[in-house]
Amino acid sequence: MHEYSVTKSLVDLCNQQAENHKINKVRVIKVKLGKFTGFSPEAINFYFDYLKNGTRCEYAKIEFFEIPIRIRCSDCHFEDDIEEPVFICPKCGKSSIEILTGREFYVESIEGE
Repeated sequence: MHEYSVTKSLVDLCNQQAENHKINKVRVIKVKLGKFTGFSPEAINFYFDYLKNGTRCEYAKIEFFEIPIRIRCSDCHFEDDIEEPVFICPKCGKSSIEILTGREFYVESIEGE
């Protein structure tokens, strides 16, 4: 259900930016989505199809670009991307892990006419 509120914010933001830049029809919305957010692109698209009706985004599609979860160990300074959120350093086994990327969710660009 978190996807509903972020999708509503996404539609509102894109409509406002389209209005500010005199874009009547948004065609493509490029979104950067961190893997650690847990947001589902499928769920966002589902809500987007409903929320975009009657807006400048009515004919738009969303292109998602995933940002991996990247960690760094504060003890041994090992840095790498991980697939699953297991926060133990694969090199030294300690849990002094800092999340560098993977929590992002933002609009990279809006294309339209």
